[in-house]
Amino acid sequence: MLKTLQAVFFFVFLLTTANAQTTQDEYNYVSKGYKIELENAQNGLSGKRGYNWQDLGDWGMNQAGAVRNCNFKALYRDGDNKPCAVMMIFKRTDIANGAVFYICIPSPDAPQTMWVETYNFINSNLNNNSDALQAMLWALMKLSAQESMKAPQVIYQYYNNTNPAPEQPIREHKN
Repeated sequence: MLKTLQAVFFFVFLLTTANAQTTQDEYNYVSKGYKIELENAQNGLSGKRGYNWQDLGDWGMNQAGAVRNCNFKALYRDGDNKPCAVMMIFKRTDIANGAVFYICIPSPDAPQTMWVETYNFINSNLNNNSDALQAMLWALMKLSAQESMKAPQVIYQYYNNTNPAPEQPIREHKN
């Protein structure tokens, strides 16, 4: 299941066509700094300068009374129209002080070390928690479906030979 979750993480970013490479500073902000920012919001501190957030959706599951939600937010550099990272906020909401994780989904072209860091975080915090992994996978599938609806019609037409090939060639998947 962990490998499936990892594949879906990558698929989400392919669907959003994000090509603004995630920097280490942005990765740290998403995975650690955002939480600190929320805690300090009561003191009047605001978000990281030069960036803005866009809500992508919130999906959850109720598994035998255990409620788990995943909220997704895209991080944009001011002036950019493609996100440099996506944050998944995983929460167990049915109990007081339930688990809350801030997980950075880096851009596809981010350094491999960031993907390994994300994988290691999930593996060390959720490896034996199949219910949490199922909730994450469910939410990632919902996000993927939502984002795939935003794909240009030209891709559909191209693959179904109903329109001339687009100006830019589409990379084919190779096994």
